[in-house]
This record gives sequence, structure tokens and C-alpha cells, in this order.
Amino acid sequence: MSLAHDSILRRLLKVGHGDSGPDFLKDDLSRHALLSKPTRTMLFMILFALLPFVFPQIQQLVALEGQPYKDMLPDVRELIAFQQNSAPSRLGISGETEPSGVMKPAREPVTVAPNACVAGTIEDPTHALDSFNAALLRTEQKSPGAITRISHYGDSPITNDGITATVRLLLQKQFGDAGHGFILIDRPWAWYGHQAITFTSGGGWNSDSLMNPQMRDGLFGLGGVAFHAGGPGKYARYSTAAGGENGRNFSRVDVYYLAHPGGGQFSVEVNDAVSETVSTASDLVHSGFYEARAPQAGENSFTVRTSGGNVRLFGAVLENDGPGVVYDSLGVNGAFAGLLATVMNEQNWAEQLQHRQPNLVILNYGTNESQFASDDQMERYDRELRAVVQRVRKALPASVLIVSPMDRCKRVPGGRVITMPSIPKIVEMQRRVARETNCAFLDLFAAMGGDSTMARWHQGRRHLVGGDLTHPTAEGAQTVGTLIYMALLERYFEFTTREANR
Repeated sequence: MSLAHDSILRRLLKVGHGDSGPDFLKDDLSRHALLSKPTRTMLFMILFALLPFVFPQIQQLVALEGQPYKDMLPDVRELIAFQQNSAPSRLGISGETEPSGVMKPAREPVTVAPNACVAGTIEDPTHALDSFNAALLRTEQKSPGAITRISHYGDSPITNDGITATVRLLLQKQFGDAGHGFILIDRPWAWYGHQAITFTSGGGWNSDSLMNPQMRDGLFGLGGVAFHAGGPGKYARYSTAAGGENGRNFSRVDVYYLAHPGGGQFSVEVNDAVSETVSTASDLVHSGFYEARAPQAGENSFTVRTSGGNVRLFGAVLENDGPGVVYDSLGVNGAFAGLLATVMNEQNWAEQLQHRQPNLVILNYGTNESQFASDDQMERYDRELRAVVQRVRKALPASVLIVSPMDRCKRVPGGRVITMPSIPKIVEMQRRVARETNCAFLDLFAAMGGDSTMARWHQGRRHLVGGDLTHPTAEGAQTVGTLIYMALLERYFEFTTREANR
């Protein structure tokens, strides 16, 4: 158990019980600063046992059954199951909503291992996360306007916001809720969703993603999907969450669009009152942004509506004035990392990143790459991932964290279920690229249990994964999100300890 774990133990207690934490634990820790490693480990395990009480919204993540972590966690089967389990909760990340608005417990509690944080430690020998952690420290210190922004890129496992919503909620509970972040204009996939926000769209948008581009100009904006309208009546409406503790305060919306010759118009309504009509016409093609503010902070709504002509919109950012954390979920169904370097227009993507100014960019790919893992393909993945990192670094001074794919299993003759041999190869390739490009790296495959985790995740009554042995269920997504959160938090507390000892 490291000093960082002592810090996590102390600081996590603030989340549910105020700055002082529960007296019996606070007093014990203060009296025993030189606890032995076994005792510190035991306290850290107790903290995880208490996690559902500190975070009532994720109580289904903990159900102690006395089993080792690797034997507790389930599997993944079919995309159909993933889609069926992807509906977001209006009141948070766990359970269902009673008509009264009270959370019901999740039907099938699942377990987060006490040592999951240790197993999922972020590898960062060059302190690549220092600039991100410095921003997070300013946020924790509640410096005026100190917003820490995270942009999480990935493939289909994050398109329904299950994993990313969990990380967002836990970070915002720890550091403050500065808003929801970037959301697309419409749902390009039936299961696309975002939690802790109310989002509706309609009017017949036409969409075009970097995965299956109909237009070859590569102008897909921040989220990798563009939406086209050839006339009035298309709309997207964003408003605060119907319940829960976070997502209740949006004071501004920032609309991302394409300015181009012959561009049409759209309007932005704040609390159902039109604020201004925006023209997207321009002599040159470039990224455009329009921000509208509510008269006061709180539960506001914003509607983007086309009013005429040809309009291309990308999405909108919902924030307040902070301090706090904002977490963008930027998954594209079927995507792989190389598309960010080979399909996305470099200038357009750079413009969008520079406007967004994330403090941390997470590159979380490998699921789709695992289908094709010959030596030639692996060399290509290596080369393209390096190119993506280079593009991000060219656009921004942000920290970069490469997150490996989760386990992915397949069925083999005899009824066995095994990890696809390509997964460990991809993990090691990503680890090497991270090390050689001065990025941080999180081995999510190892953190969740390593080889054949998805086989275990699909055993018994409680499945954390669908039948395709790839996409987590709602409960599985919360488990994975919690692992990412704990890994980020451990590295943050290691940073603050190092800074305090300078």
C-alpha cells in the first residue's frame, strides 16, 4: 500500500461525509500516521466495503460474497444485450426510478475488488499527467472558475455513456460539478445516450460519422460525427437532469458548427426564449462556435434549432462557471484509433480541440482493432496510434492517457471461452507507444482481472457483460468506470503528495 493509498483513504471520506469524514475513521487515521503496510491495506479494503454507503448511487457495485475479485466479475455477449441495457438512468448511474422519483436498488448487485485500484494503477514514469493533476488541484482548491476538462475518446463500449458517466459522477462528487460536457446534436445510434442530463432531438437530422463517412472532407468536429440539415425544423434540446445530485446546473451552452460558403442559419433558445439567430455562412471553411448564457445559474434549458439553408452541426457543450470537473464522452460505434489520424481532417479536429481546451485527452481504443491482429496490422496500429498522439500534442498542451481495451473473449470448440489472443498483443503495443511518446497508460485489461475475465463476467446469474463477450452491461460499465476513476484518483493523490514534499 503506497502513500497515495493513504491519501485516497483520507480524501475519499470527504465525498459523502463533508470535509471531516466519519469521526471514528478520521481520528484513527490521525493517531496512527505510521500504520504498517498490512494495516493500511486493511483500511483501504474497508474503504471499498464502505463505498456503497459513501456513494448511494452506486450501491449495486458492491455485494461482498467472499470471492476473489477475478472470480467475482462476469462476461460480455451480444450487441443486442448491450443495446437493451444501455438506457440511461435519469437519477444517476445506478438502479431504476420509481414513479415517486426515488431510486430502486439495482436488481443484481456486483462487486468491485478491494485491490482493484492497485491492479489498475496508471503507468506514468515521466509524469505525463502532471499538468492535468495540477489543473485538478486548482479545482479541488476551489480557485474561481477552475474547471478541469477531460475528453474521453473511444469506441462502442462508451457510446451509451455507461462507463464515462460513472467516471464523471465520481469525479464530480469529489471535485465539483462544472457541467456535463460535449454531446452530439442527435443520436446517430439507437443506443447513444448520456446520463445526468435530459436530451431530446428530432426533425430528421442526417448524420455522417468518421466510421462510415458519406462525405470525404473529414470535417466531423470534436466528437467524430457531423449532422446535416437542409432546411428549418431540426432541433436538439438540452436541459438539466430530472433527478440526482449532479447535472442540475447548466449556465451556458456552446454550439460547435461548421462555417462554410453558402451556410444556413440556426437559432439558440435559452429557457424556450430565442436569444439569437446564427449564420454559418463564411467565405472560408472553418470551425464555428456560438455560446449562449442563461440569465442565472441553475436548472436551465437550451434548444438548438435550424431556421434555414444548409447547416452542419457537430454538438454542444453544457457547462457552468465551476469550479468543478467536466467529462466529455466521445465514443463512435465501430471506431478504432487510427481513424483519428486517417479520416478526421487534422485542421478541423485541431480547431475543435483548441476551442475545447481539455486538460486530459483519453484515447481508449482496441476493441475493434482486436478483430484484425496480424503482424502487419499490429505495425499499422502502432504507427497510427503514434500519429494520433502527435496530432493531439500538436493541437494542445494537454496530458494524454492511453487506456487499453477491456478483455474480449471468444468461444472455441469444446465449449470453452477464452480471451482473444489479439488483446494482450494490443495491450503491449499500446503500453510501448505510451512509454515512447511520453503518455500515461492504464492497462484496463489487467485492472478488470486479466485473462478470461469476460468468461467469468458471464457466469452465474449476474452478468456484467452481454452475450458478445465484448460490451459490458449497465452494471459492468459501472464497474469499469469505477476502476478508471480509482486509477485517476490514485495518480492524482500521488501527485499532490509529491508536490507537498517538495
